[in-house]
Parts: sequence; C-alpha cells; structure tokens
Amino acid sequence: MICTSQFTFIHLHKTAGQSLSDALLNCIPGALEIGYHYPFEMLPVSASSLPIIGVVRNPWDWYVSWYAFNNSRGVRNPLFNIVSQGKQLGFKDTITNLIHYPDSSETSALNKSVHKSLLPDRFSDERGSGFTKQCVDKMESNTDGYYTMLVERMFGFDSHQLLLVSFENVVEEFCDTLERLGAVEASAVRTYLGSQALVNTSRHSHYSHYYDQELQELVQTRERRLLERFRYDFEHTSTPQPLINIDAIQRVPKLRGSAANFLKIGDNCETEGLAAALSELPDAVWAESDRQTVFDIHHETQSIPLLTDDMSHTFPVKGPQHPKFETLIQPILTQLASHFGSGGTFIRILFAKLNPRSQIRPHVDSGYSLINCNRVHIPITTHPSVSFSVGGETLHMAEGQVWEINNAHVHAVRNDSDHARIHLIIDWTPTKTLLKDKKAFRKDLPMFYSQKFRTHERS
Repeated sequence: MICTSQFTFIHLHKTAGQSLSDALLNCIPGALEIGYHYPFEMLPVSASSLPIIGVVRNPWDWYVSWYAFNNSRGVRNPLFNIVSQGKQLGFKDTITNLIHYPDSSETSALNKSVHKSLLPDRFSDERGSGFTKQCVDKMESNTDGYYTMLVERMFGFDSHQLLLVSFENVVEEFCDTLERLGAVEASAVRTYLGSQALVNTSRHSHYSHYYDQELQELVQTRERRLLERFRYDFEHTSTPQPLINIDAIQRVPKLRGSAANFLKIGDNCETEGLAAALSELPDAVWAESDRQTVFDIHHETQSIPLLTDDMSHTFPVKGPQHPKFETLIQPILTQLASHFGSGGTFIRILFAKLNPRSQIRPHVDSGYSLINCNRVHIPITTHPSVSFSVGGETLHMAEGQVWEINNAHVHAVRNDSDHARIHLIIDWTPTKTLLKDKKAFRKDLPMFYSQKFRTHERS
C-alpha cells in the first residue's frame, strides 16, 4: 500500500497496482510504501481515517490475467503452483480450483493446508503475495469465489472510506479520484501514467476466448456479489479463437507415458554399498545441512547434500561428502542419464533421512528449479510401514527400486516404523530448461543448504 497525507492506495493483485504505486511514489512528496499487497487491516493508525483508493476488475478478465501472468513467469506464486498442480493443469482446471479455494470442500481444504505451510507467520516488507498463515485461516468455509474474497479482504468491501475505480478505465478514473480528493499532484500523476507503459503485464487475448460455458457460469455464480455491485457482464468478442495460447508455455514433462504420480524406472538398483558407507558416518554429519530448518515441512528429516544446485544452474556445488559416494553413485547416474536421454544434467543429489514415527506433511514443490526438474527417489534403507503419497495415490517404495515422482502434485511421506527411512534423491534437468531463463533461477526459493557448502569443490 502507498500512504500519503490525504489518502491510502491499496494494491490489489493484477489491477495495474504496481504502475499506480510507482506514479504516486514518483509524484507525491512524502508518499510511503508500506509492505506489498497489504490489506486494509494493515493500515497504520495515522491513515485509519483517510480515504482508501482501490481498483476493481471484471472477474472473468481478472482470472485470465492472473493465470497468464503466473503461467509465464519463471518463479511463480506458490498458490498458482498448488491450484495448477505445478503447471500440469490448463486454464480451466486451474481457475476452477482457484475459484473454489475459499470454500470448505475436501480439495480446497487440502490446497489451503499446503498453501499455509508455505506462507510466513506474519506480514513482512518483502514483496510477495501478501498472504500469511492467518489469512488462510480466516477464509474457511467462504462461499464466495476467490476474487470476491480477495477484493473484500484487501479493501473491506463495505467500508465508507473506500473509493473504487474500474480497471477498464483505470488511469482516467484514478486521476479523477485524486482531483476530487484535492491532491495537488493529480496532474503530475496523470502525466506520469501517460508517459509510462504499464508494468507486470501479461500477453493474452480477450478474456472471453478462454471460457467455456461451464467455467463462465461458475464465475457468474461464485462472484455474484461482486458482479452485481459493479454491474459487470461477460462480454464476447467476434474472433472465434484466442490469438495467444496462454497454456502453451514450455515445461519439463513429469514422468512418461500414462503415469501421473509415480513412474517406476527400475528394480534391483545396487544400494548395499551406499547403505554401508552411510552407516560409517557419524550422526553429526546428518545435522550439517539446514534443509530441515529452511523448510518447515522437512523439520522431521535430516539430509546429506552431495550435489547442490546453486540456483543459477551454472556451478552446482559438491558437498563435503561427495568424494566418499562419487564412485558408488556413478552407475546410478549413468543409468538415469540413459533413461532421460541426452541434453541434460543432474542439478541436485542428496540423501534424505526421515526419522522413525514421523512424516513429511502434504505439500507441492514450488519455484522454477524444482518445478522444472525430474525428481527421482531410490530407497536405501526403508521398511514396509513407510508409505509415499503423490496426487492421492499411495505406495511403498522398496529398497533398490528407482522411482520418479511428480513433485508438482501434492505429495507426502509417512514413516510408521521404528526405523529411519533413507532415500537417495536425484534431480535431472534438460539443458534447454537450464538455458531458458537464468534470471528465473536466481529468483528461486531460498537456498536448500547453508552457504558454508558453497566454498567446496565445484563440478
């Protein structure tokens, strides 16, 4: 939000908010940016009685913009990863999941649980989606569609302080509103906006091209409160097909053939040597990595990184234990390279231990690097009471089996035994993906492992 002495502007997602914020910060002396995508409840006390300016957009159009923007980015909104199943779903299924997100259905409850695990406990000034764990808790059993829920959450919806302008005529209405409030800088803001292209935009055709009758009616039903208030209708265009296919964004295919969640690559992989070498390591080695502290869902695990992606995919870092296991894992890597074909590389290799009587809660992997890789699990030591679930499918991986999992789907692990489970985890990424967008990798999730490993030998 942008606070001034006369009003506050609240930045709702995908409504030209970044462009308007930039204009205010450049043109109004003393304008202050507080957080990013902060809702009205975060207003400072000094601004609590001032008018609030916001922008509202036709819901059908908003959903297309939200999807196209996130679908085209290298690093995506974690909520997009969840409702799109790691970009495996197309527009209709993704938006259907998003619309239902606030309600209490079983799928929505699971989606909220996963989303909540990825969110911070409190608001911070860092840029992001503007959600915290508490925000998710507040939307239980909400029967509105996601966009109506978001508008109400951001603005208060029925607040007497609220002045909403339409996205469809945003520059003119926004500047007119500033003039009505007596802002002497209104003319400067108008000039600034007239000289600048909108930022954070996405390429797509008119929104009507992307809806079938079923999805159109779902928006009509779930966003009814907002549609009636702002008198939005679904408007058709005469062009029969979209000019831009917003689903046609390259991604690494997860698994092969008809498999959706698990793909067995092989049996009888030699793991005895790896198990013996692991047994020789002191317990302290398992505690050196901070993977279990960086990611809350892994707090009941420990890991040993052998090869760590540096998030630029230029110089993966060899961990201190790599020399001990290099010869033992090479036959496995050779087989996997043959399976995946030429034109790729291994970007992460680690041992992951799941403690006895513990679990890894349901989650989806997010971030460009994790989404755009093929993830392989090889059990080194396990027990029949260990189960692995992906996309609602559950199985036990036996020692020596080689499995690829779809880490873009919701997945979880339970160890109901009295023994630790240890897997060798290997990530493979095609070279064309590595070269596609280096900037996207650099903006990826926080580093899996401590900076102390970055000083070790590079491959």
